Amino acid sequence: MKKIIAGFLMGILLLGMTACGKGTGTAEEDVAKVTDGAAKFENSVFIGDSLTEGFAFNEILPQEQVIAGAGATAGFSYDDLDALAEKKPDQVFIMLGSVDILMPVEDPQELFREDLTKLINRIKEELPGAEIYLQSITPVAQEALEQEPRYAGIGEYNGILKEVAGQSAVHYVDIGVLARENPALYAEDGIHFQKEFYQLWLQKLSESL
Repeated sequence: MKKIIAGFLMGILLLGMTACGKGTGTAEEDVAKVTDGAAKFENSVFIGDSLTEGFAFNEILPQEQVIAGAGATAGFSYDDLDALAEKKPDQVFIMLGSVDILMPVEDPQELFREDLTKLINRIKEELPGAEIYLQSITPVAQEALEQEPRYAGIGEYNGILKEVAGQSAVHYVDIGVLARENPALYAEDGIHFQKEFYQLWLQKLSESL
């Protein structure tokens, strides 16, 4: 069943990678920003869907620090925990939910809550010394919302993220504020982001370390 749903979701969320790689600064400025920002996360791992995958695609973080891909959900990410445990990170940053909201099940919110809690508990078992950070789902642009009305529920899913973070005693970081403050950094699909957004994203996370 999971394989069928995964195929369905992969078709929905294929990443518009060419749009995500646009930049406005010089090559030297981009390299400097990336180097300075990534240095604080040398022993961190980022888990998520295609939004998180952009860290590796845009060469903001090394591929080995990013366990992410289009169609990933809290439930599907559970299968990647062996790979995560092998890396022995000090911090684990999780951004999931933008695909879970599209799950073709009777109660996607409850499924998300259960799968996310299970994911966090397993990470704590495998990596008891790691700090876990749950990140909010970023809002989508108006044109993306018009094409997929279910994105209107992002606020409710962020509420679940906050609740689970509190119950599980892990950190919660609002990344959505960056999207609201920088609407020009959306990619063409209104869901993903350009390279500069990822630099701001790392800067935001560095304030939480």
